[in-house]
Amino acid sequence: MTHAQLSLSLKPPRRPSFDNFVTGDNGALIGTLKSGLEPGQWYFLAGPSGSGRSHLLWAVLDQCLRQGRQAQYIGLSQPGQLALLEQTSADWVLVDDADSVAGSEDGERALFNALNRWRQERAGVMLSGRGRDAVVLPDLKSRLGQATRLTISPLEERDLAELVTRLAREHEVPLGRGVTDYLLSRAPRNAGHLVCLVEALAARALSERRTLSIPMVRERLAAGRSPYQ
Repeated sequence: MTHAQLSLSLKPPRRPSFDNFVTGDNGALIGTLKSGLEPGQWYFLAGPSGSGRSHLLWAVLDQCLRQGRQAQYIGLSQPGQLALLEQTSADWVLVDDADSVAGSEDGERALFNALNRWRQERAGVMLSGRGRDAVVLPDLKSRLGQATRLTISPLEERDLAELVTRLAREHEVPLGRGVTDYLLSRAPRNAGHLVCLVEALAARALSERRTLSIPMVRERLAAGRSPYQ
């Protein structure tokens, strides 16, 4: 982010919470995450990439810390995070992208050993991922199967439209007429993709003191740039 963007942005980076998660058809799931998690139990938050798994894990982490409980987040798809499996002890351990170790003998073994230790310590564990089908180690697959499965439902078009509008409002960027419909008709209908795309566009709009407009969206999409860049 450039100095101009920093000076124009009046708010800190978007912090994932239950309040800024577009619920869609996930009302019952959110209710469970907010008030139905039992200490010492295991849960597996399942959903495709971009469905909001990481957002919800961070929201759970924030809630645990606010309630005075020890909690630790481990993002296994991020560099250097695998070593945290051996080091982490807490009331709640949140393991994001747990299936990213699938096919790695060392990674699967490290996760299996950590799960065994957390069970002995009676820690609550919430894992996230697409599922456990790609896991090779039978013992790990069995352990993951012991977790209560919580499945995220993808957002419908009306919910994705709400997401775009909310993001623009949070970044205090004017949203041009027809931008939401234009985005939804041309960009992948994936919440994670849209968040990255709109946040990148909002940063540019702020730096150039412009409305987030259809021409701006068209230019970025035509350039073929990944929303994650």
